[in-house]
Amino acid sequence: MAKRPVSSKSAVAMLPEPTEEFGTVLPTDMDATGYRAVIRAFSDVAGALGSDHELDELLHLVARKICELIDVRRCSVYLRDPDSSLFRGQVGHAARNIDPQVKRLIAGVEADRFTQEILRTKEPVLLRDALADPRAIRSTMRAWKVHSMLGVPMLLRGEVMGIIFLDNEEEMHPFEPAQQELAATFANLAAIAIGQAQLTAKLRASIRTTAHQNQLLRRGAEVDSRLTRLVLDGANLREIAQAVADLTGKPCAIADAFFRCRAVAGPPGLDMAPVASLLERRWAEAPSVKQALAGLSQRMTSVGPLPGEGLSHRLVIAPVRAREERWGYLVMAELGSAIGDMDAVVVDRAATIVALEVSAERRAAAAENDALESLASDLIRGARNDESLEHRADFLGVRLSSPHALCLIAAPDHADESTPTARRVISVLAPVQPGLRVLTAGVAEGVLAILELPAEATRIEAIAQAKQVLESACRKLTPASALAIGISGICRGPRDYVRAYGEVRQVLHCINAFCPPGELRMLAADDLGIGRLLLSASTRDDADRFVDDTLAALLGSDDARTADLLATLQVFFACSRSVRRSAAHLKVHENTIRYRLSRVEQVTGLAVATDADDQLAAQLSLLVLRLEGRLPDVADVADDPVDLGDPGEPAPAPSAD
Repeated sequence: MAKRPVSSKSAVAMLPEPTEEFGTVLPTDMDATGYRAVIRAFSDVAGALGSDHELDELLHLVARKICELIDVRRCSVYLRDPDSSLFRGQVGHAARNIDPQVKRLIAGVEADRFTQEILRTKEPVLLRDALADPRAIRSTMRAWKVHSMLGVPMLLRGEVMGIIFLDNEEEMHPFEPAQQELAATFANLAAIAIGQAQLTAKLRASIRTTAHQNQLLRRGAEVDSRLTRLVLDGANLREIAQAVADLTGKPCAIADAFFRCRAVAGPPGLDMAPVASLLERRWAEAPSVKQALAGLSQRMTSVGPLPGEGLSHRLVIAPVRAREERWGYLVMAELGSAIGDMDAVVVDRAATIVALEVSAERRAAAAENDALESLASDLIRGARNDESLEHRADFLGVRLSSPHALCLIAAPDHADESTPTARRVISVLAPVQPGLRVLTAGVAEGVLAILELPAEATRIEAIAQAKQVLESACRKLTPASALAIGISGICRGPRDYVRAYGEVRQVLHCINAFCPPGELRMLAADDLGIGRLLLSASTRDDADRFVDDTLAALLGSDDARTADLLATLQVFFACSRSVRRSAAHLKVHENTIRYRLSRVEQVTGLAVATDADDQLAAQLSLLVLRLEGRLPDVADVADDPVDLGDPGEPAPAPSAD
């Protein structure tokens, strides 16, 4: 509400005593007429202080009144710059509007000796011939067509707080001493009014700032209350994004650390498809955007618009940090209206709420992982009874009645620096077979993974799928070439897991003892058969000596016929000792198979066609050779089958298959 203007009599009462503190001393030789003229002029200025006038309006009034007081036509008012010793033009008074030109002017520079003298003497300074006076900047005087000029300081507390420049435009003006005294007296009184106006403006600005801050605090409290209720009610990311959109009237999106959109929401009636696509566009790879995101620490930043990158709106991006890790970002698009202070408050608070939600989800996931790991540990050790294990498994969503395979993943020779953690293993296994549960646990040998397999699959199909899943997932572990993976048989009940754990430990021992390093090495218990029990208790040296004692006559020879005997022996056992299937696999005559088996017996002394003990010895030797990489896979033996047997060789008597 505007205050009532101050009367002329009140204005006189406002005049300070002639003290040095205010620097306003009325001249003792001023006549009563001049004094009354100054009072009348100042009374209008003092009256304006009671109204809500801007500073420029008050300065215009001061300029007009001082021009009337000493009968000149042009005036400009300068005020001291608070950040320097210069004086900047504020307003002007003339027959036309000269404010824009005056506001571009600065007084008090080193070359401006006119202003320097005013500051030094703190008294009015007159330029009778401005174009010839060396104290003035002549280029300025010529541009403004000044002939004579009076500079009057405005003193407040003994300091020059402003300067008034007076001239009669293109005409000369005498500026008599009495006029100079009137101008100086009025300027000093005006300085008090201007100082009061500046102080009032600061107070009003401070009040406005405080009111705005209080409004932000109240609004922030409302935002906190609503968002906190969302967390207490178990709201998800989509609901948090919708709350931000409702509070701000602008679209909001929540993205992970790779800028994959996890939730997006907007005010009613807004098509959100273009906003969601913003997060997937290539602008996120733009150098300027990358730099902005890299510079994010604890606070938000703004990006865009970047028309060249397909980003037509400004975005405010706040980091979402869960503990010390940057989980993702909360993004608000500037649609509908500019992003204001309150919007920034909402984004900042919402990013904190999202971080709390993410942390809660991670704690829940960690607790579930701990429970699953504990269940896996109890299964392989048989630490609890079957009923207790089944009850815990049902509670955690694990179907123990479904087929499972135990997989032991470790680095060779237990190299700890290469062995992955249980959390890392489950993070790469779970996405490979969605819908089927995976349990992991840390064990002495490495990481044990329990894979759920399709119930309708046969044993061979189930083991093949387990191998495929493990190979696909473990290629993502570093370094994959250093890993050894053993796979057990099929588990269909709680009691099977203790036996299966023993199997995979034996398989892992065979891998580390016999398989050459380099590639990802994976074997199932079914691949080793009965040889798993024998080889798991043997060293490589013992196994190599056994191979030499058994098949030495077939090894180390460049004779093609000897190589054929070894290949035939390998295929014979792979085909379950069937002469007919062996011949079909190698694409030779059945009598050729029988002849070669008789040659094996002649060379090695092993009756592999008829004696069970000799068959076991030969099979075990072939298994060792295959593990060591010294024999090709059975499937590769007949890739290009050619019968190298001598057609003239006598065939042994046919025998039943």
